[in-house]
Amino acid sequence: MNFRWTFILLLFLILPLHSGTVLNAQQRSRAEALKEAAKLATEAERIQGDAIQKVQAGADRKLIREAEKLAAANFEKAIELWREAGDDKRLIAAVEEQTRLCSVIGDYDCVLDRLTREAQYWQDRGNVAEQVHTLYILGIRQSQMKRDAAAIETTERVVTMSRSAGLRWLEPNALLQLSMLYERAGRPKDAQSARETADKLWAGMPPQPAPPTVPIPPATIPAQWVDLPGAPAAVEYRVIEGVNEAVLVNRSSKGITMVRFGCVALEGDKKTRMLSGLMGLGLIHGGVRPRFYYQPFRALNGPLNRWTDDKMGCEGAAKMTLIEAQFDDGTTWKADGLNWVP
Repeated sequence: MNFRWTFILLLFLILPLHSGTVLNAQQRSRAEALKEAAKLATEAERIQGDAIQKVQAGADRKLIREAEKLAAANFEKAIELWREAGDDKRLIAAVEEQTRLCSVIGDYDCVLDRLTREAQYWQDRGNVAEQVHTLYILGIRQSQMKRDAAAIETTERVVTMSRSAGLRWLEPNALLQLSMLYERAGRPKDAQSARETADKLWAGMPPQPAPPTVPIPPATIPAQWVDLPGAPAAVEYRVIEGVNEAVLVNRSSKGITMVRFGCVALEGDKKTRMLSGLMGLGLIHGGVRPRFYYQPFRALNGPLNRWTDDKMGCEGAAKMTLIEAQFDDGTTWKADGLNWVP
């Protein structure tokens, strides 16, 4: 086969692959990118939560580090999806979370590479404030990882850039961070100078206007909620600070120190089957006493977590309910397998 026909054959084989890749990217909608990013971030938090529970039950602590590595990898993917979807708020939050995880597991290259690239991204978009804030986070991460020389260099740059850009909210914070770094580096005079400059800047700040008060709607019972027979707590409406709100009242004879909520299926054999967890709440020092209450319903009616706008809830015919309660005497009640018909 001569060179001309070899080239044509290779071109014929490559073009469909390239066209398919472009087509897939074009076909993914913004909503799909947001959904996938939220799924990755939610999974990252679940992985970490599961690891912590296993360690608390006696497993090796290395499970937490392994979970943090997996979570960081999930956020690596989610960041690019939020960038693609143009969700700057969650992009910024995910960058902070990923680099926090990388700093905890000791991966300095991950921290440096991610935050350097993000600072460049904001510079390319002409967003100086976010560029400088990203470098400020880099300085903090370098300090947390004991890279003090690099942290000083980065934070000095942040101070200079903040001053030049008129970022009055950031410069004094960066100076205080720099003061701490100077102290650790054995430079007490520089540390004192940085603190004094920060104090002068704070003193010259105009008073901040009070944030507008937005009325919070009262908590209501979710449409999917069901009180299971025999559960140690049930929904009631109580007047709290003049507002009638849904609360979960302890109807047992013991203090409840922790409650967990989730989704259950009500099976044909009149038993409940646990499907998934949603959230938990806990109180120390005796927990919630009999006839007192938890206030979970504002959260249960809200977003699943900070990574998505999707509301918390259960799929299909599943019901939302109390799935577990821990008592002040160390005993536990669980909904799984409970008779749901008295």
